[in-house]
Amino acid sequence: MSKFLVRLTFLSLIFSIFVTSCNENGEKFSTKSPLEMKAEQIVQQQLEAYNNRDIEAFSALFSDDAQVLQFPDNKVLAQGKANVKELYKKLFDNSPTLHSELINRTVLGNRVIDHEKITGRAGVDVLELAVIYEIEQGKISKCLVIRQKKD
Repeated sequence: MSKFLVRLTFLSLIFSIFVTSCNENGEKFSTKSPLEMKAEQIVQQQLEAYNNRDIEAFSALFSDDAQVLQFPDNKVLAQGKANVKELYKKLFDNSPTLHSELINRTVLGNRVIDHEKITGRAGVDVLELAVIYEIEQGKISKCLVIRQKKD
C-alpha cells in the first residue's frame, strides 16, 4: 500500500471519529450518564445562585438534612438546609462582590468535584478550594470543602 493510501486511510479514520463524536455544530457529544448530567446540572445551578448571591435559589438546591463539612477533619460547618441557608446568607450579606470562578469540574456518578477560585469574600483576598458535592434525590446532600493549605 502506498504512503498516500496509508495517510488517506488514517485521515479518514480520524475524521470519522471526529464526526461521530460531535454534533452538527462541532460540539462533543456527552458521554455522561443521565445521573451524571443531573448531578452536574444541580451543582451548576448552585454555582450560579452563589454568584448571584441568591440565597433562596441557593438553599433550595440542598436537601433538608444536607451537610457542609470541612476537610480533613470533617468538621461540620452546617447541618440541615436551614443551617446551610443561615451560613450562606451571612456570607452573601457580608460579601457584595462575592464570586466563584470554576477552574475545573469532574463528575463521577452522583458526585461532582469542583476546583474553584473565590474572590470578593469579606476578609479574604483570594480563596482557592475544591468542593465535593454529593447529590441524592435531586438535591445536594453533602459538600466536602477542601481549602488550599497556607504555606
